[in-house]
Amino acid sequence: MPQSATTKEDTAGGRQRLLDAAAAVFSDGGYAGSSIAAIARRAGMSKSTVFHHFPSKEALYLAVIAGAVEDFGQRLDQFFSTSEHVAVALGRFQREHLRHMARHRQVVRLIMREIQDPALEYKRPLIVELLSSNFARVVHHLEAARETGRIRKSAHCHVAALVLFATNAFFFQHAGELSGLPGLELIADPDDFADAVIDVLYRGLAPDNEHGVSR
Repeated sequence: MPQSATTKEDTAGGRQRLLDAAAAVFSDGGYAGSSIAAIARRAGMSKSTVFHHFPSKEALYLAVIAGAVEDFGQRLDQFFSTSEHVAVALGRFQREHLRHMARHRQVVRLIMREIQDPALEYKRPLIVELLSSNFARVVHHLEAARETGRIRKSAHCHVAALVLFATNAFFFQHAGELSGLPGLELIADPDDFADAVIDVLYRGLAPDNEHGVSR
């Protein structure tokens, strides 16, 4: 293998190893309680190598979050199709989002903890900006469905997207506690839970013969 190709591969592998190590360290200690030295030790590299990849701890921290967000964002558009029923597309999104959160458990826990930490309020806009890209994608697909008449014209697409993300976040954090509540046996299976959420979100709670309510 040519020297340049080997170097490129080593650089890419080292960067990913560093991101994985940073995710674990940040998840354990948060941003304030984590050091570049600890991340370097976990990654098996020197501090100077860390700074070769990232200019600062903040840049590494944001890269960890951005990586998880972008990983899901690259696949999100595939979950929605104009040729299938909206409920089917929403169900696919909801199930895959739960799986994504499980795969990136350390980063998700980091985001949820840090975004509520008053000491990190100055970083909140940066984190929210990263998260907003996937939120905007879902809103876009819902608005497209609304424009083509596949969901009702009065549907609030931003609120619907928030319900999708917020429900999964709550499930991720509290599935263990919720499973003990009577009638919530479906919590044991994330796919069953996702399908039940979409059933309620898409079809609502109104009787089958009631097509609307007055306000």
